[in-house]
Amino acid sequence: MPAKSKAIPNLLRQSAFSFLGTIEHLGAATMTDVPVDGRTAIVVVEQVLHAPAAFSELANTRVTLQLAAKGVAPKVGDRAAFFANATAFGDSLALAEVGRVPAGDVESPVGATAAAGGLSPLQGFQAQIERDRLLEHAAAADAIVVGTVAKLEQATKKGLSEHDPDWWKATLDVDHVEKGNVKPGKLAVLYANSVDVQWRSSLKPKAGQGGLWMLHNSDEPLSKLAAFQVLHLDDYQPVQSLDTLRGNGS
Repeated sequence: MPAKSKAIPNLLRQSAFSFLGTIEHLGAATMTDVPVDGRTAIVVVEQVLHAPAAFSELANTRVTLQLAAKGVAPKVGDRAAFFANATAFGDSLALAEVGRVPAGDVESPVGATAAAGGLSPLQGFQAQIERDRLLEHAAAADAIVVGTVAKLEQATKKGLSEHDPDWWKATLDVDHVEKGNVKPGKLAVLYANSVDVQWRSSLKPKAGQGGLWMLHNSDEPLSKLAAFQVLHLDDYQPVQSLDTLRGNGS
């Protein structure tokens, strides 16, 4: 990957907005209640690269951008791909710059590929981020297996506390071991079945669900119930994710 492209995934991780735009004014803002200094700019948004759904229609609008304190400030008329986070909402949008890259870094060759398929110019970089996240999560797992949920059963009595995890046990029928000291066959795995806000986002296996499972060692006293547990939504992946883990992902 070219050096200039390596910065883009890092900028995407740090920012909620990215767009192609042109500096229209310096020392000015589109909102009256935003502090203005020499690094405050009005930017014309040409194309939104990524943004929260509510802000996907920013193209052909003007936003206020507080340019990063470090680095050379762009001049009026300069065009770039800007990465930023929101600082104020109102009649317009105020953003704080995280970083920027030359417009050509996202327009070519990524932009040409995206245009041909009707996709976002940053989709390739976003896919790279997802691959990196999957690999990082897999590296932290104590075991990785492919299997199907054969049985679900309550592992402990539900506690009186509203935040009790309500531990249940899923029995996986493991047919492939990718990582860890596990053998094919039946394997008990704990999971938090509570829908309390503290546990709502924890992975909850379903009967008959098959795929790739990233397992974590259970601590005492839970290890007496099952050696492994799943906690995160990322602990379950489609079996095709094996290609990514083995370095064959696209």
